[in-house]
Amino acid sequence: MDNAALRQSWAQFSAAGPEAAKYFYATLFMVAPEARSMFPTNMQYQEDKLLAALGHIITNLDDPTTLAAFAQRLGADHRRFHGQDQRGNAVVLGERHYIWVGQALLATLERFLGPYWTPALQAQWAAAYEAVAKLMLTGAAESERTAPPYWEAEVLGAERRRSDIAVFTVRPNYLCNYLPGQSLPVQVPQLRLWRYLSPANAPRADGTIEFHVRATGRFSTHVVRKLRTGDRLLLGHPTGTALSSYDRAPQLPLLLIAGGTGLAPLRAVVEAVQQGSGRRTTLVVGGRTPDDLYDDKALAQLSSMPASGGGAPWLRYVPTVEVGWGWPGAVGTAVETALRLGPWEETEVLVCGSAQMTRETVTVLARAGVRPERILTESYDHSFYPPLAEAGVAAARDFSWTGVR
Repeated sequence: MDNAALRQSWAQFSAAGPEAAKYFYATLFMVAPEARSMFPTNMQYQEDKLLAALGHIITNLDDPTTLAAFAQRLGADHRRFHGQDQRGNAVVLGERHYIWVGQALLATLERFLGPYWTPALQAQWAAAYEAVAKLMLTGAAESERTAPPYWEAEVLGAERRRSDIAVFTVRPNYLCNYLPGQSLPVQVPQLRLWRYLSPANAPRADGTIEFHVRATGRFSTHVVRKLRTGDRLLLGHPTGTALSSYDRAPQLPLLLIAGGTGLAPLRAVVEAVQQGSGRRTTLVVGGRTPDDLYDDKALAQLSSMPASGGGAPWLRYVPTVEVGWGWPGAVGTAVETALRLGPWEETEVLVCGSAQMTRETVTVLARAGVRPERILTESYDHSFYPPLAEAGVAAARDFSWTGVR
């Protein structure tokens, strides 16, 4: 393949941005109407993901190992997408869909490259797409040997902790393995939306999983307001490599800083530590007011439990609020309170919360002298495909200024 020609044409094509992505999906749905039911009604984020994935592939044309790993992961993850044909019959993503996607991609490139679209360039793009499609199909086939395309999970319990926060316990139809700190793509079937939620518990013998959800968008609002015991969810394959690396330096103590429902993956880590050696851990959970500390009772109970490995007290749980008349505990943001409890120079630090909270927290930690390589964060913004976010973090963790990526 002529990688230089592919990159040059990609630079010209990508300048069209969302318009090109819209044209691609319109063409795909015209060629393959059954594919429309595999996607949500609102395609905005899907269009962004398409361009990001294509850009990542083009960027790594000269790195076959990285390209193969990404394409095979992409193919494995795409197994969970399914829909219905015009007669209402179930449609599973298969090889024919890859053919239709290739046709739509070439038609879109031709439309937006105009006079630059030559027979030679078309042959280059066709060969490149065929190679990537084969890698994706290989990844899907390998995944099929070890795991289902998705798990069906029954809601066993739904507890409203606040008007906009609910805690759900679900049971997959069979064991869904994940690491504490990871997240799972979750779908409410009638919405046709996949969103990433983090289990709030370490894996259990009975296979049940607890999710914490705050109503902020269409998916989460539906889940908080309408999901009930007995309802069904679909769970995809676990993702995430940062927070789940909490045990990479087991000789060091842990500092966990949580905001909002970013608490969920950190609570799963805490449970795993409690079930293990009882590594010395500090968990700081911040909220604007005491009402934001929706899981305070469960965390206080967890902090009173001995570690399975025995020994000295292992968990220091510190709830903190920014505003609280008569509040008897710590006052300040989570990171301010954490720094007062320090020093943390030789500590593994995990941070999870909103994008703004995470960025501000890491900025303050870096300014306070915490080494960048000791800080682990993760983002599950549904507008991004997690492996792309992981690749971006791995490529450059720039702490030379006051923030992080």
